[in-house]
Amino acid sequence: MGSMNKTKLTRTILSALAALVILTGPALAQTPGAPADGVGSTFVKSTHGAWEIRCLRLQGGGERCQMFQQLNQADGNPVAEMNIFSITPGQAAAAGAVILTPLETLLTSQLGLTIDGAPGKRYPFSWCTEAGCVARIGITPEELTRFRSGIQALVTIVPVATPNKPVGLAVSLQGFTAAFNAMQAANGAQ
Repeated sequence: MGSMNKTKLTRTILSALAALVILTGPALAQTPGAPADGVGSTFVKSTHGAWEIRCLRLQGGGERCQMFQQLNQADGNPVAEMNIFSITPGQAAAAGAVILTPLETLLTSQLGLTIDGAPGKRYPFSWCTEAGCVARIGITPEELTRFRSGIQALVTIVPVATPNKPVGLAVSLQGFTAAFNAMQAANGAQ
């Protein structure tokens, strides 16, 4: 398969999974009108360090799970959330992530992500809804290794009101490997 086709396939997969994350609402909130244990309902399957495994009940008795962590400011105020999901093996990305930030984020500054202070990357925002603004990330195998062995990642966003004062949001990597493995097992992948 050519690299252009792999890129398109990866984007399609990430878009579909990002839509699943966003359509289920912030933090996989309970679907209105759905029974607490019925199709479309969500639940926390397990917790591993700083990460939760959150799952959505699917038609036919299955479930689709992802990793979740709420990102807080230094004062403990919740600001954003990070959702990591598995993708089909053999793709250019080893996993995907969706980061949801507040509506008053300066989109042109993009979202920054570093792991343990190493040089990071910037990611464009894809869209905004009333829940917030979405940045979609493909996590390469090398980045996944750094997440697994790391201590802390840092998500950086720029508020519209104070563009000269970026906000850094700590992402604890405590329990990342156990959570990733549990998510993969829950999804029946790899």
